[in-house]
Amino acid sequence: MKIITSALLIAFSCGMAYAKEIALTFDDLPAQEDVSAQEQKEINDRILNSLQSFNAPAIGFVNESKLSNKGETSEKIAILKSWIDKRQCLGNHTYSHNALSTTDLDDFQTDVIKGAMISKELMHNAGLSYRYFRHPYLDTGGSKEKRDLFDKFLKIHGYVIAPATIDTDDWKFNRELHKNPSAKKKIIQNYLEHTKRKFRFYEHASHRMFGRNIKHVWLLHANLLNSLAMDDLLNLASEFGYKFVSLDAVLNDKAYSEPDYYYDAFGVSWLYRWDYTRGKIIDWSQDPEPNLS
Repeated sequence: MKIITSALLIAFSCGMAYAKEIALTFDDLPAQEDVSAQEQKEINDRILNSLQSFNAPAIGFVNESKLSNKGETSEKIAILKSWIDKRQCLGNHTYSHNALSTTDLDDFQTDVIKGAMISKELMHNAGLSYRYFRHPYLDTGGSKEKRDLFDKFLKIHGYVIAPATIDTDDWKFNRELHKNPSAKKKIIQNYLEHTKRKFRFYEHASHRMFGRNIKHVWLLHANLLNSLAMDDLLNLASEFGYKFVSLDAVLNDKAYSEPDYYYDAFGVSWLYRWDYTRGKIIDWSQDPEPNLS
């Protein structure tokens, strides 16, 4: 009996160590769309209700310039508060959503500080830690010198970088949805099929690089498309075997301590960064392109 119990414990612990886990991250809060506060609220309500149905933790990265754009500031702040009320978290995506590589470093750092004024207070008022930063466009600076200086700034201010390993090009499909709303059903279906292909590709890349499927960070946006497709997206990830966990939990994976010598401005998956650093064993030409037709 003792031998059987020990074997079960070992199997259980090994299974837990290599379970499929994924963190959900949403950029451009209160919404990617420059629409009324009511429309933004509806987008966020649908996303948050889906997350709640799946018991899925998430973090929303805020551009606080959007809170004052076209007025309705108090209504848009209420949208951010709704994330916290639904037990979700907020992070810093800068105030203005400028690219680090094309912005003066001092100006960019000022923009980061300005981008935390409201979100940080909302988080702290709820007794939550406000510490994650997501680079706009995943642009980490364009040079080693600039990235190193900015990383030092983030560390001084208590920020942790939110990486992304899975990017399913939602913003491209969202753009098509706004261009052609009558094709909503087809656009969402194409988006879901593309997401499946991207999951398979990133899982394959992970196995090639690490000999296992690492814990992933999924980059999404707070937009109309995702609000309409969120139940299907979460079902899709569940069918791939993923458990939804916090960003904290994912970053405990030792893969995220891998060196990163990718300094180009163009934003890419952290899997690409690590593969580039290792000498590129993955054929990135096979990374699926979205079908927007």
